[in-house]
Amino acid sequence: MSYSDFKKVSEVSTKFGIKVKKKPFIDTLSIKITQVHFTDITEKLNSTMSFINEVATCEDIIKPILNLVDKKYEALHVWSHVSYNVDKEKGLVGEPDYLIAPMTDQALMSTPPICVIEAKQDKFDEGWAQALAEMIAASSQGVDISYGVVTTGKAWEFAKLENNVFTKEPNQISATDNLQKVFDTLNWLFDRANRLLNKT
Repeated sequence: MSYSDFKKVSEVSTKFGIKVKKKPFIDTLSIKITQVHFTDITEKLNSTMSFINEVATCEDIIKPILNLVDKKYEALHVWSHVSYNVDKEKGLVGEPDYLIAPMTDQALMSTPPICVIEAKQDKFDEGWAQALAEMIAASSQGVDISYGVVTTGKAWEFAKLENNVFTKEPNQISATDNLQKVFDTLNWLFDRANRLLNKT
């Protein structure tokens, strides 16, 4: 079993003893994106070619957005489809879509405070089940607060795991309606993760 085998949040929360609730918690932190990059992503959000398959969406939309925010944070890196094997017996193994994490002195990925999942075929429930499993894996390795993001590229959702409580932000953000808010929200998330790293 691996992260991607989990299909429902209730399945994951029951297995690992996690309390689930919906409550607004996200904020925004203004980030300036160059007009060239902003226009490029806007055009791709309106292009059918960017959504022709999962790989196109990841390469055209999700990864570029994450990279633009990541540039502001020296200690954080976007790790794409790398192995994150924490506990095979519990199914906490696999290759997540994206993990936001520091790099060790050996150039390996450290524990990720942010997990980002592409909602394949718009299946947010499955995306959150996988994300929560990854967040639990990070928490088991000592992350005080683990953040999760599930996105189709157009729609973005957010959650956090703290003290065995999975809090899902009830408000979805649309990149097609307000791309700047997606950037500002991700920037706030990266900033929170960066602050946590600085405490350790």
